[in-house]
Amino acid sequence: AAGLVMGLGYFASKYNFNIFVTRDAVNDEELQPGWQYSYVPSICAFCSSTCDILVETEYKNGYMRALEIDGNPLSPLNEGKVCPRGRAGIFRTYNVDRLKTPLIRTGPKGTWSFREATWEEAINYIMQNIKQLNPQPYEFLLIGGGIPCANYKPYFIPFTLGTQIPNINGTPMQTCLFSDQVPIGFVI
Repeated sequence: AAGLVMGLGYFASKYNFNIFVTRDAVNDEELQPGWQYSYVPSICAFCSSTCDILVETEYKNGYMRALEIDGNPLSPLNEGKVCPRGRAGIFRTYNVDRLKTPLIRTGPKGTWSFREATWEEAINYIMQNIKQLNPQPYEFLLIGGGIPCANYKPYFIPFTLGTQIPNINGTPMQTCLFSDQVPIGFVI
């Protein structure tokens, strides 16, 4: 079978015959006519390192779209480098399988059966369950990662004080450490 495939490949290349159903290669570096391209400095929010990044964007008729994420070479923090997770951050925005609406569980835990809900419905669902359980403020635990603790501290801490929630787990929750940090937070 391997010899047959190799033989077919040889004859296809010799006689310029395409035996496989393929499409012509697309040049990803080719710029689209009429679009403006630029680099926008930003910060990667995947982990608590908050590396400096440059986001390549294209713009036309009031529509801006991110194309690629690279490290910012002017950064003294990461010196133009960014991890694979940070470079793949573009999929956070454009992945067709990303969650776009709140989900409400419809089956037992562990079955991954959910239904889509509106934000209003999800918030009402949460509030209804909180009222039903009637917890005291000290029974709440807010789990925050490196981003809430580092960047949103001016808002996060006053919120917890105003709601009288004394339990905060603010360990850095990089994606690679998330499975370790969540159980530790629940134990705390």
